Amino acid sequence: MPVLEITFPAGRYHATAWGRNVNEGDPEWPPSPFRLARALMDMRYRRFEGITDSELEAALLPLVGTPRFSLPPVSKMAVKCYLDQGAKELDRQPVLDAFVCLGKDDALYMELPEAPAASLRLLEQLAGALPYLGRSESWVTARLCDALPPHRHWNCCPARQDAPLDSLASVQTLLSPEAYSGLPYLPSTGSGKKKRSCSWLEALALSTKTLLAEGWNRHPLLGPCTYALREQETPSRSLSLSGDGPCCVTYALRATPLPPVTHGLVLAERIRAGLMSRHKHCCGDPDAVSPLFSGKDASGRPLCGHQHASYWPCDTDGDGKIDHVRLFLPRGLTPDEQEALESLRYVWARGAKLAELIYLHRLPLAAFPRARTVVSATPVVFGRHYKARQGAHRDWLEAELRRACAVQGLPEPVRVEAFPFLPIRDGAELPWSSFVRQRKDKAPQPGYGFRLLFDSPVPVPFAIGSLAHFGLGLFVAGQENRHLLSLCPGHDRGHHLSPRGENIPWMPDMWGR
Repeated sequence: MPVLEITFPAGRYHATAWGRNVNEGDPEWPPSPFRLARALMDMRYRRFEGITDSELEAALLPLVGTPRFSLPPVSKMAVKCYLDQGAKELDRQPVLDAFVCLGKDDALYMELPEAPAASLRLLEQLAGALPYLGRSESWVTARLCDALPPHRHWNCCPARQDAPLDSLASVQTLLSPEAYSGLPYLPSTGSGKKKRSCSWLEALALSTKTLLAEGWNRHPLLGPCTYALREQETPSRSLSLSGDGPCCVTYALRATPLPPVTHGLVLAERIRAGLMSRHKHCCGDPDAVSPLFSGKDASGRPLCGHQHASYWPCDTDGDGKIDHVRLFLPRGLTPDEQEALESLRYVWARGAKLAELIYLHRLPLAAFPRARTVVSATPVVFGRHYKARQGAHRDWLEAELRRACAVQGLPEPVRVEAFPFLPIRDGAELPWSSFVRQRKDKAPQPGYGFRLLFDSPVPVPFAIGSLAHFGLGLFVAGQENRHLLSLCPGHDRGHHLSPRGENIPWMPDMWGR
């Protein structure tokens, strides 16, 4: 059975599905057969004028129906841009540029039915000439194959009634000529006595402007179909853990757009709430409480001794966006807790699905990397306030830091250095004041960043401070950084930090408080 192979050499696919607004930030995936058919028709008019209408229609017919897809692993991303139309800066319109990211050599495959050899040759000729699919920056190469490669499988197929709801996606398929002719009414062409219904091929070429002028709210050849997507990633399963020792569960985060690293505390709160809800569901008891996840006992009193989960949103590539979430668990898991961790799929807020969580693995503490030098990835917040009678602020700050390390069972650092902001990969600098640093209605506390040197390596990451369980005070393995400042008078800017920043230009509103 013939198969159409499509790759994106730029590693991106930009396209917005029919009927969706670009600012929804949800790019089309997989590519619509309807979009592909229109792109191939455009190639005929641009480069192959000798092809007749009947030949073109025969070449496009293999795209109709509900083909199966084999999709590579992808992630959805979005970049917020501002349209500058000569207006004042405050009046510029924000627009989300959403796209799908995939490997430059990763191919998607679309199943085609058996068709005459001449039609398939023409289809391959048109597909091979395609420069892009979707937007012009979505470079594409396409060719026909005899069969699906043996290492691939069909992981995107028309959904059955019993398909899981969280696996469903809408695909804009292409209506067949027979289904098109059976519509209650058809778009027309010509005027007066020459007015007639459009043929299938003529309808495929109709522009959105023309259809809207005739009163159509969608294209007549669109055949929306619900597909079921199997999990593209193969998550690593839990390693065998000995005893009830501490471990770390890691999720990959998929969202459009990814939340900013400054809002890690907000994300941690919502993951905690979601995990507690999943635990109730797994137990089959709406009143069930996991002290490990909630940090409270059955009577609602907070636990002591840091014997509950820590939720650590992480920016692993240093671009200022949260892409992974780690849960540090100080003890072993019950079967219900393990099931809750593995079944947690989404982050919700106010009834809206904000992000997808992909369970990757569960590792014991012994598998953690170790480092002597660590640097702040999020600001450290202390539970106590500085008072002038306590002496120099720098001395108080260093004493609080050493006390916070001792509370977490860490050795005392032999060297402490402070720095006022988090450097981002593109050269930007995020001041610690831009991070959300309070829960509920409490006032935000000052945040500080440090570089610590220990006598012997310590497991990383780790978190210290009053909000360590929600991702603040997170330290990762570090190296020399030109931005670091010695903890000395004149450089202790932390106590001058303002409350959390509310007007970060690129901050998505969906991740606001």
